[in-house]
Amino acid sequence: MKKIHLLSLLFIFFACVKSNIKPSEPEQQDVENQDIVTSASGVQYPSLDPPSHQYCGPGWGRKMCRFLFRYDGTIWEDAENYYSDFSDIKLSNFTGTEYFISFFNLDSITSYCDGWKLGETIRNGIKWNIKIKKDEFDVLKFDYEYYGSSAEIEYTINYKYEVIDGLLHFSSSDGQAFIFSPSEKNYTEEFLNTLEIIYLEGCIFL
Repeated sequence: MKKIHLLSLLFIFFACVKSNIKPSEPEQQDVENQDIVTSASGVQYPSLDPPSHQYCGPGWGRKMCRFLFRYDGTIWEDAENYYSDFSDIKLSNFTGTEYFISFFNLDSITSYCDGWKLGETIRNGIKWNIKIKKDEFDVLKFDYEYYGSSAEIEYTINYKYEVIDGLLHFSSSDGQAFIFSPSEKNYTEEFLNTLEIIYLEGCIFL
């Protein structure tokens, strides 16, 4: 009888001690302050060291813009044709601008300078969207989704820029293909053989 009474007291004692023990709360990680490396195509690399990588554009939270970082500020031209149906090209790693590529259509009468940025653009009621698909040191691929004035995509063109032996090779899914060499032109108006230059949104040549 005494043993049963003693066991009952011990049971009550341990039950009280257990009830007073509060489970430890796991330390909350400051997720908002974590700087996870994210590639231009959206793939996350938590194990990489963020400070060692370049941002892929202001406000995008994207990093590792290998191609644009390597060729930031470079200008390319069709050296054999001063007046070309396809533009001279300038690349930018978002240096002081949200545009990553700019085009200069040179013509003897009226020339145009324009540019593209990542994501959605609506200009004069016309909408398009640009998504980077591949970003390597010498290769950049992106999709150009054209909406026009519609809410649905009318068509998509895949663009590819690749530097091979110092030349910029361009191709697209709609059958265009050109090879550009580094440009030494002066793109200020007084040095170009054109009567007029129209600067549209996104021109980063000047």
